[in-house]
Amino acid sequence: MTRTDATDGTRASVQPDRGASDAASGGQWLRAFARPELWAAAGYDASHHDFAWQHRELARLMSNECPLPPDDVVIEAAMSAMREANFYPNSAWELRDALAAFAGVEPASVILGNGSTEILDVVTRTFITPGDEAVIPVPTYAFFETQVRLNGGNAILVPTTADLAFDIPAIRRAVTSRTKLVFLCSPNNPIGRSWTEEEVVAVLETGIPTVIDQAYLECGYGRSFAPLIARYPNLIVTRTMSKAFGLAAVRVGYGLADPAVVELLLRVRIPFSVSLIGARASLAAVRDPRVLETRRRYISEERDRLFAALSDLPGVVPWPSETNFITIDVTRTGRPSSDYVAEAKAEHLLLRRVAAHRLEGQYVRVTIGLHDENDRFLEVFTRSVHGATGSATDTTAH
Repeated sequence: MTRTDATDGTRASVQPDRGASDAASGGQWLRAFARPELWAAAGYDASHHDFAWQHRELARLMSNECPLPPDDVVIEAAMSAMREANFYPNSAWELRDALAAFAGVEPASVILGNGSTEILDVVTRTFITPGDEAVIPVPTYAFFETQVRLNGGNAILVPTTADLAFDIPAIRRAVTSRTKLVFLCSPNNPIGRSWTEEEVVAVLETGIPTVIDQAYLECGYGRSFAPLIARYPNLIVTRTMSKAFGLAAVRVGYGLADPAVVELLLRVRIPFSVSLIGARASLAAVRDPRVLETRRRYISEERDRLFAALSDLPGVVPWPSETNFITIDVTRTGRPSSDYVAEAKAEHLLLRRVAAHRLEGQYVRVTIGLHDENDRFLEVFTRSVHGATGSATDTTAH
């Protein structure tokens, strides 16, 4: 908070105070200069990723990554780029053009980023100023709300209906003169299902700039909303190379929008945010259809296998999914989700307790892993369910 002089309103001298009492909060001097909304915000917690890297013996079934490593053609492209890593990268126009053809839009409708998270960040910084509102149907990807609040905006959260349907009338009612963005996620994380075109159009017709995060699209056979950009210039679609393409570590994502929107976003995005290594690896993956189709088929078949097995467990309600994960409602087993996560960890399996998506109840999320990892998960999880108490024998929800 900025201190002002009591007599003339000018800022009083503020000296850095390095006393131990202020160390945790950065010191009063820092509060005098930093944006005030940052003090109430929490940064992204990557500790679960670090833990997984530090314990390579554990199966990573917690972060919605692709279990299949990159193909040789992708690795060779990345290695080739490394031989020129002494130069700054180019604008990755070849990747932009390839992704435009892949998505069915013109190249001027594509913006590249350091993962789709950068595109989401750029969009938020472009449209949200202090006091603005963003409408966010929940549960959904928590990054939307985080970025809105970091930019001084107000997140207007609209819950789904009791049966997890998207409440379109409520979303439209939430729009006000202060609304600058709407954030959708399709397929939704953590719900797992996609929005229909009718639902999306109903939101787009409000005229509000609307972001649809389609990071999980290629994990199944859902619908791309990129073709709607030609009819609705207020639509911004974000996609990624991290999920079905299996390139999470190279950090490449992209946005699809009207060329006028892309031109504006490019003014905000930092230069050279996509590395030459990431661009070349991604280009090789997009140019070889086998890279995606092998992973899409594998993820879909394993996901359906796990869903069928989970559906037979007493008190367990897995949600149908078009993604590379399954969210499992364990509320009726009478055990907290943390128990399932802890027991899996003891068996060298990392699961995710779903707690940051504004869900009420007890939920566990499992990422589709390698075949043997999925078998081990089913064995461990089934054993945990059979040890549950409460209403574990009630299977009417299935």
